[in-house]
Amino acid sequence: MKISRERILLLVLLAAVIAVWWAAWGEVSDELTITVLDVGQGDCILVQAPGGRTMLVDGGGWQGRQTEYDVGREVVTPALLARAVSRIDVLVITHPHEDHVGGLPAVVEAVPVGMVLDPMLESDSESYKQLKELVEERKIPMHRAAEGQHINLGRGIYAQVLSPPDPRLEGTGAELNDNSVVLRIVYGDESVLLAGDVERAGARRLAGMGAAIRSTVLKVPHHGSSGPAVPTFIQAVSPKLAVISVGEENTFGHPSDEMLRELDHVEAKIMRTDMDGAVTVKIEPPRWWARGMSPRGRSHRLSGAVAAAGASE
Repeated sequence: MKISRERILLLVLLAAVIAVWWAAWGEVSDELTITVLDVGQGDCILVQAPGGRTMLVDGGGWQGRQTEYDVGREVVTPALLARAVSRIDVLVITHPHEDHVGGLPAVVEAVPVGMVLDPMLESDSESYKQLKELVEERKIPMHRAAEGQHINLGRGIYAQVLSPPDPRLEGTGAELNDNSVVLRIVYGDESVLLAGDVERAGARRLAGMGAAIRSTVLKVPHHGSSGPAVPTFIQAVSPKLAVISVGEENTFGHPSDEMLRELDHVEAKIMRTDMDGAVTVKIEPPRWWARGMSPRGRSHRLSGAVAAAGASE
């Protein structure tokens, strides 16, 4: 079917109007949006600050090489485009396991990246090797992550790097996981803790920080496994909402009964990507709300004061 020149011009003008409207809305809105994407048994978290800065934490991916399906091409990149993300200001690699870095090569090929934060851990992951080659080809600045760093997201919003320590943890039996990049995103009196895949040793180390890790929302470490289900860690965070990024069909038994029990002890509401689909959390202190994107996804709307009182949906 032949499309007229006038029709093409109209579509271009319409797209321009939508782009201008979206940009204007983004400037007016004071909401911080954090989306835990549904990438199956993996992690991928998009952070969109109200001033327009974006941060992507991991990119999902399949463990092993069972199929040629590329979650970065099929899920992550379309999700970024659907959310009008044309640039990633900060790309964070928590650690080089396939279920966290497998989708990132396709993302870096599709979307410009400002800088990369990486713990720079030794790994034989082919996806991680490919990712580093792409970063080098595109001359993207790459920084070694370490405790104490701050990432400025604008409008007083920032991310604290709480882990990995320098020197790295050794002798834990799970060094790649325990040396994951852990971020605490702070906006006013609200905060979100993105705990990577830390296991028992990493969780115990974080618990030692006490009130410094208390957060409104916790991205539960290691897909809810029993390793980081350390009572002192969960109690120190005391989240009002816990989000578990987990595959609908996984052979690991995630999330574990131990983790669910510890979250229940602190009366955290729980959302899971295998049940709720992508989970979007919006924060505009003192209010925040969360919504699952699947047809059966749950929704929570709370304010800081109400959440502290243990309100229900």
